[in-house]
Amino acid sequence: MLLGCHRTFGVPTEIVQDLPALASIRAIYIADLTHGEDPYLVEGSDEVRKRIRAKLIESGRFSVVDNLAEADAALTGVAGFQRWYFGMESFYGLEGSLNTQYAGIGMVRLLNSKTKEPIWTHEYEAGFFHPTQSVVDRVADQAVEKLLRDTALADSSR
Repeated sequence: MLLGCHRTFGVPTEIVQDLPALASIRAIYIADLTHGEDPYLVEGSDEVRKRIRAKLIESGRFSVVDNLAEADAALTGVAGFQRWYFGMESFYGLEGSLNTQYAGIGMVRLLNSKTKEPIWTHEYEAGFFHPTQSVVDRVADQAVEKLLRDTALADSSR
């Protein structure tokens, strides 16, 4: 019996939270979040990346750098959304309306910039639809909120 399908786009899915290492991170480099995927398959990666960048800077906890050599850690993985269409097909072709559905995608990892060892991971969890929030914002905000919560926990454990 097939209960569900899930694709992580080649990004390892094991959950990692190295709190001592996370507490030491100050500067983050945000890599391309398509993870080499076809941009027609995973859309909105650039927008998610920009939103993550803005939210991290706004937090004041991290600085975001444009050069990996200046970073303590790199945020890598895949983030964006998939779009698919559905409608009813009949003998005469498409009947009725064609509907568009969007699904957020996010599997990101924070890697030590020197050793490439994973420090922290997050997988996007679909939730209730928020009509005032775009799927891009939901994916980015969920990742940043989780990173900031885990970082606060790491900072308080020092």
